[in-house]
Amino acid sequence: MASNGNKNMNETNKLATFSWSLVLLLALLLPFFCNYDKYILHTGISIAFNIALATSMWLIWTLGFVSFAHAGFMGIGAYTSALLFTRLGWPLWVNMWLAAGLAAMIALIISIPLMRTRAVYFFMASWAIGEVIKRIFAYYREFFGGWDGIFDILPPKLSVLGLKIDFSSRVAYYYLALVFCTLIVYAIYRINRSRTGMIYWSIHEGEILAQHVGINILKHKVIAFTVACFFAGLTGALYAHYHTYINPKTFDIWQSEFSLVHIIVGGLNTVAGPILGALILTIVDELLRPTGYYRVIFFGFIVILTVLFMPGGLETIPDKVRSLVNKFRNNRKEAPADAVTYHR
Repeated sequence: MASNGNKNMNETNKLATFSWSLVLLLALLLPFFCNYDKYILHTGISIAFNIALATSMWLIWTLGFVSFAHAGFMGIGAYTSALLFTRLGWPLWVNMWLAAGLAAMIALIISIPLMRTRAVYFFMASWAIGEVIKRIFAYYREFFGGWDGIFDILPPKLSVLGLKIDFSSRVAYYYLALVFCTLIVYAIYRINRSRTGMIYWSIHEGEILAQHVGINILKHKVIAFTVACFFAGLTGALYAHYHTYINPKTFDIWQSEFSLVHIIVGGLNTVAGPILGALILTIVDELLRPTGYYRVIFFGFIVILTVLFMPGGLETIPDKVRSLVNKFRNNRKEAPADAVTYHR
């Protein structure tokens, strides 16, 4: 029985590896398939940003928390990189690591008291932190540009072995976003599959029990929150240099809420959830863009329907399909044994 279980698990892992490899291959070939269409490439870049943000937010969820400050830390990364570029002329290749580092440092300081709270208190505290970050960007006009934001955040350029790459080209920036999105997702996947990831889920399932077996709860909460905000800050830096303009409203609470919707619709239990949710809902959002704010109502309906009829999210569809196929096969095998055929 154990060997059969291991065999099935190995087959599932191989199938998952093949599936994600195929998705990555299709993503790499997208510019060729769409004939370098700028709008489709823009949607692809938006998908990459949303996947990176939702996946890093999901890392905090593995502890059992939902942070509404996540978009604020993305904003810290974006504003840091933008200011270093516009004030000092430093390139993105330097700025993005400094921006991610600053976001992580602020997250580390904030998370020590924040991660001592639970349930609704954590929700309210994270919401307040997100609002404070946004208001700082808005009210310190001399430094952050106020509600008008920061302009002229140009895409980077790169010279490798005599080959010059200008990332103002949408194709080039698409591949840049794809590379960093893949690295962020892979890093979080490895964390989740490691012993550290098991500790996070044990805290999620039973914090008191985890504490009784010797796990340092606060330490792991602080580390997870800091790492997630590092990735959010990195995403923010890439976002700023792509759009070339940012303002405080870009990093409002609604951005964190959309990431949460991506996680819920995609699935809460594996890293595939936020990827699927961000992928599909970003495409749906673009298709519904002509409807204006009505698309927010549509997103609300999607969440309600997911919770009611598919609480496990989109990531459970392959298991449900596999279960139905196995049930159908078993019924076909049992049918000849149970049936009695009469001949005259």
